[in-house]
Amino acid sequence: MSKGGRKSTTWEPGWNGGKTTLIRVPIVLKDDVLAYARAVDSKLITDKSRNIPMLKGDFLQEFTLGLIDRYIEFKRQNYHPNQNSRKLDTSTRAWDELRKFRRLIQESPELLN
Repeated sequence: MSKGGRKSTTWEPGWNGGKTTLIRVPIVLKDDVLAYARAVDSKLITDKSRNIPMLKGDFLQEFTLGLIDRYIEFKRQNYHPNQNSRKLDTSTRAWDELRKFRRLIQESPELLN
């Protein structure tokens, strides 16, 4: 009789890309990051060089911009007002790099290849 532990048949299929690593991501992004990783991993099956292919074009651009938007919304929902601001302000210097990254993805995603 099982003691409630996981059996080999209850695990999701392994990864085709070889070794894996544990990462920490905001919970709100977990499903999207995992879906992206699985999409990249499934491409390895047909890739003879065994290099991880980059998903290009509109999909990658929309996916990345969607992640940024979801992250900002997550931060907004979990924001705690302080003496300087009652609501999240993404126009502050602390958000400069994220805004630059977003602009780069929107205007010149080919520079990231």
